[in-house]
Amino acid sequence: MLTRIVHNSEKLCTFVEQLGLDLSQPQWRHLRNMADALLVCEDEKTLAALQRQFVEAPDASNMADFLRISPWEADAVGAALRQHQVAWVLAATERSGAPKVLYINIDDSLGEKDKATQHLEPVTWFHDHSESTKNRPRYKNAFCYVVCTLRCGDYVATLDLQLYLRAQTVRKLNRRRPRAQRLSFRSKYRIARQMLVQLAPLLPRDWQVYVQFDSWYASARLLKYVRRQGWHATCALKSNRTLNGTQLKTHAQALKHKWYAEVQVTTADGDSETYFVRWLEGRLADVPFVFRVFFSKRHPRAAALAYIACTDLACSAKQALQGYTWRWSCETANFYLKNQVGLSDFRVQSFEAVDRYIVVVHLAWAYVEQRFANERSPHVKTYGDILRQHRDEHAVAWLRAAIQMTVETNDAEAMLQRFLRLETIPAL
Repeated sequence: MLTRIVHNSEKLCTFVEQLGLDLSQPQWRHLRNMADALLVCEDEKTLAALQRQFVEAPDASNMADFLRISPWEADAVGAALRQHQVAWVLAATERSGAPKVLYINIDDSLGEKDKATQHLEPVTWFHDHSESTKNRPRYKNAFCYVVCTLRCGDYVATLDLQLYLRAQTVRKLNRRRPRAQRLSFRSKYRIARQMLVQLAPLLPRDWQVYVQFDSWYASARLLKYVRRQGWHATCALKSNRTLNGTQLKTHAQALKHKWYAEVQVTTADGDSETYFVRWLEGRLADVPFVFRVFFSKRHPRAAALAYIACTDLACSAKQALQGYTWRWSCETANFYLKNQVGLSDFRVQSFEAVDRYIVVVHLAWAYVEQRFANERSPHVKTYGDILRQHRDEHAVAWLRAAIQMTVETNDAEAMLQRFLRLETIPAL
């Protein structure tokens, strides 16, 4: 088996040390090892696969015990990581001289597991809204999580990842748990609000803040909470929401003879996209303040119509739609977390162990985000470039150590046994 890691990445160790976590030395070691192996391993990231990345391999059971029974709190690590991420974005924005405008983006996603998976507590069958159609609903055996990202200028940070359990799943798990260990059901609204509550003390009062989410989170309760903090909300709305007592789709019919305003926005990949927009102002049901609702199409004759509401009445159509495109940072994070950093690859069973695993994945991804922002150049254009660079650095260290051992011992067989972790070397 070809190993990959001789020692932990110095840059990753520096990043982890900046968090100031209250962990024991063995916990520090397991945290660094897991985060490093998650970034280096290119196979399915089971604990055994992570363990096989190291020349001096830790026992895979040690990593499992670190997640299952070691006495550390995932919430404490998540809080330290969130505080560090926010402080980094604010400081980087001030140094760059960019406008002091923060975009907080909230979304949820499914991490798909095999259909036969039954014994992992957060995993159950979820309705997949993105792949379902009106006549053909789709369901996936998966776990669900809520993600929160922060964008300011060119800087993006993933602030939080929280597991969501269906009420039915919580009841099922609690039947087998002692009373002191029972879980509480949290709706996605409650999770989103908790994220904002934890984030509020970290944000400066003199910065403009927009909280953005899709139509599934656009409840009156969440909108009112956002405005009580002095923030603005930008969100998608469904066509049956009422503005001034009339459904939005009815307003759209009444506006169809009015001129569109052409609005150009820059997409996440740097391209320019044109939208054709009309707008109205008014109040949504059960919300005691005025919105500006934008009716947006990709083409004047297109049938599909998007409804984007913003509480900032001074915000132009271009500003509102451009800001709303920054929600794509959630999709970018979801892609890399699930496909490159191993968010969906866990095998531990209990909810608490999975929660800890997700915190370690989040930490590894936060390191990639900050390193990308610091090293962006014509040769480093995507997060994938940082992942490849991190792996290349380990490959250089591995090869250098192998050559050094061969020179010092003049024993190629011993070097192969150590660095390939083979008891016997096959004959040529």
